Amino acid sequence: MSDHVWFFAYPEPTPPNARALLSGTIADLVGQGIIRRDRDPESILGEPRGPVHRPADGAIALARPYDSFAELLTNGAEFCGSLIFNHGPLNTETLECPRCGMTVSAREVEAFNDQLEQIGEAVADADFSDTAVTCIACGAETSVNEWASEGGFIIAGFGVGLWNWPYGTPVMDAVRDSLERNVGRPGLASDGYRI
Repeated sequence: MSDHVWFFAYPEPTPPNARALLSGTIADLVGQGIIRRDRDPESILGEPRGPVHRPADGAIALARPYDSFAELLTNGAEFCGSLIFNHGPLNTETLECPRCGMTVSAREVEAFNDQLEQIGEAVADADFSDTAVTCIACGAETSVNEWASEGGFIIAGFGVGLWNWPYGTPVMDAVRDSLERNVGRPGLASDGYRI
């Protein structure tokens, strides 16, 4: 079995109060019994970008019949108070310009790599502007996240990563709702990838 991570994140620059907003979400989810109070950075893969908590009994109950995720070593809720790079949308055989609709295939190695490099440079610069990426075909300037599928994102300023939590279950709704409530506005994108 492979691991996966699913994010609920805000695809915008990281606000100065991101960590405080996430602290409110953590307190809310602990209070609901969704996550444990104690931190466990070993419950995700890689270096944590913020506090990490394992699921609590409330999460397990809301995840039924997919509650076996609670038994996995990698099952943390990671509260990311800094830039999130979601490479999932770039694990593809084609890239399509959101303006001209030109599709470049990975079989067209040079063109594909050129477009991927355009996107990669904008990600490395944490460039959230509407002119961050230039299409190699039409020359139109777009944001990085316009190259992600509908509702998804490539970069985000802050959010929550759920490692091996069962997508499409009420527990995911509870986390998303808590984050939106604590941030005080909608605007979340959700996307993830398999490792």
